[in-house]
Amino acid sequence: MADFNPFATEVINISLNGVNEPNYLPAPGQFVNNQSFNKAYRALGSPTGAGYMNASNRDIVTLGGFGGKIVLSFDHNVENNPANPMGLDAIVFSNAWYYAGYPNYRWSEPATIEIMPELNDNNIPGDDPCEIWYLIPGSNLDDPNTFRTIIWDINDPNVYGYPDFNDSWPVTYETSAFEIFPNFQCVGGDPPYCIWLLVNPNIEDPDPYNDNLEGFWGYAEYSPTLKLGDLNVDDINDGFGDCPNMPPELFYTVPDDPFTVGILPGTCGGDAFDIDWAVNPDTWQPANLVSFKYIRITNPVHEMIGEEGILGESSPEIDAVADVRPVGDINGDNEIDYYDIELFTKAWLTEWPDPCFNPAADFAVDHKIDLFDYAEIARGWVLNSQY
Repeated sequence: MADFNPFATEVINISLNGVNEPNYLPAPGQFVNNQSFNKAYRALGSPTGAGYMNASNRDIVTLGGFGGKIVLSFDHNVENNPANPMGLDAIVFSNAWYYAGYPNYRWSEPATIEIMPELNDNNIPGDDPCEIWYLIPGSNLDDPNTFRTIIWDINDPNVYGYPDFNDSWPVTYETSAFEIFPNFQCVGGDPPYCIWLLVNPNIEDPDPYNDNLEGFWGYAEYSPTLKLGDLNVDDINDGFGDCPNMPPELFYTVPDDPFTVGILPGTCGGDAFDIDWAVNPDTWQPANLVSFKYIRITNPVHEMIGEEGILGESSPEIDAVADVRPVGDINGDNEIDYYDIELFTKAWLTEWPDPCFNPAADFAVDHKIDLFDYAEIARGWVLNSQY
């Protein structure tokens, strides 16, 4: 493996709660004082995949209620690279999962994504006039009019959500977000004996031809994270074609298609986005960014889930963020060069489970290395050289 870390490496201090947890700013919520869910560093490094029918709660951090947020940094600039699969540039991982394995029904608590470039090379976010937060406008955000602020008051018995303030927090403070309304629905029974899920709106409209298209995209905590090495997307990672010993740096850097229902074979799940989607939040015009270094993830949903809020507030949980690996990058150094050609040559004409088979070189995801993969590495080489 190359000495390149594709995952977020640092939590940027934005908190008012410096004594308890100095590195992020959750809003009040049922888990924000739970030591298993309120450690910001758990959003660093590689994700802990649990598959699409289970939620991984071992290595996540909660954002709490509306406006709760976390800011992470990479140790490098995440580039807007056309050589990346589908042109996607980064992936946010969470504990979302499919209900009974059906991808149109999922436990999901969406979060908005914002990115900021590092422009003067001093690694201090926001100290350059153009170092601002640019919004990834998800499918339910059309203009800046949805931005709003909530004031949380520890003495207010009517505070919306679970008023879990730690003693070290201020008496009042405010959080803000671009608000979305995901419309959780009761599935699998009658209230309150059901599961409250986010349902793909495309399967409920009269058009049968869009049922395979995602109705939500551009958010974090919408899509599940696969188990490490589950290359054929069957929710196990030790079956035909799987490689459970595949390095996380190679497996969790291949994005799924965010516009198509389900997870594509050879990808890792999670919620991928393109830097080209970013807009200036004041004008809603394209940001035209070439890279970013900082990412802010925020809870945009102010809603209690279930009958009389039985499940508590919508509170996204974040596991990790990754830089996407370009097509043709076999050794995981974020480049396509002669080192990759050497690895590809060693794997040439091998098939799974041959010891020389290299899953990172199986771009066609057909469990063998042949001309289809050669065509892909050549395409990646050309795109990367033009970039």
